[in-house]
Amino acid sequence: MDDIIKKKVSQSASSIFFKGLLAGFFIAIASMLSIVVSSSINNYSISKILSALVFPIGLILVVLFKTELFTGNCLVIMPILNKEVKIKDSLKLLIVSYLGNFVGAIFAVLLISSTNHFMINDYLIGNATIKTALNKINLSALNAFTLGILCNILVCSAVYLASTSKSYVEKVLSCIFPVFAFVALGFEHSIANMYYLFAGLSAERNILTSSISLSGIFNNLLFVTLGNILGGFIIGILLNKIHKE
Repeated sequence: MDDIIKKKVSQSASSIFFKGLLAGFFIAIASMLSIVVSSSINNYSISKILSALVFPIGLILVVLFKTELFTGNCLVIMPILNKEVKIKDSLKLLIVSYLGNFVGAIFAVLLISSTNHFMINDYLIGNATIKTALNKINLSALNAFTLGILCNILVCSAVYLASTSKSYVEKVLSCIFPVFAFVALGFEHSIANMYYLFAGLSAERNILTSSISLSGIFNNLLFVTLGNILGGFIIGILLNKIHKE
C-alpha cells in the first residue's frame, strides 16, 4: 500500500484534480442510483439494503479506473508514519483530491438538474432527494463526525483490500462488502454527501420549497469530512502497526 500511496503523492496537482473530478462524479452517480432504487420503498430496512446493494458501483469505478477519492486517500497516513512521503505532498494529495471530488459531484448535480430527473413519478425522486439531504443537515455535529469516522474505516478497508488484490474480480469483491455495510448502517461519506446535499438543494428549486440551507450543507460537510479523515487515519495506523509486527 505504501508504494501505491507514494505514486499518488508524486503526481502533479492537475493530475490529482482531474482524477479526483472523475471519482467525485462516479460517487455522485452511485448516490443518485441509491436514491432511485429506494425512493418508493416504505420499509426502512429494505430501502437501506437496496441502496447498499447498488452504492458499491461508485467505489468499484473509482478503483478500476484508478481515480483519486479523498476518503480512500486518507490512507496516506501509512507512508507518513513510515517517513516515506513528505507531509506537504500528502496534504496536496488530500486537498486537491477533495476539491476534484467536489467539482465532480457538483458537475453531476448540474447535469441531472438539467433533466426532469427530480420530477419523475410525480416528483417522487425529487422529494426523496430532499428528504435525504434534510436528514443529513439535521444531524448534530457529533453525530455527523462519529458517523464519518465509522464510514471511512470501512471505505479505507475496502480501498486497502482492493489495492492488495490482483484480479478485477478480487478488486470488485473487495469494494462490495465494506461499502454495503456503511450504506446499510447509515454512516456518512463526505463525497457522497456533496451530491446528496446539493442535489437536494437543486430539487427544492424544482419543487418550490426552501428548507435546505447553505449553512446546513457546510456544517454537515465539515464534520463528516473531519470524521472521514480521522476514520481513515485510525484504520491506516492500525494496518501499519499490523504490518510492522
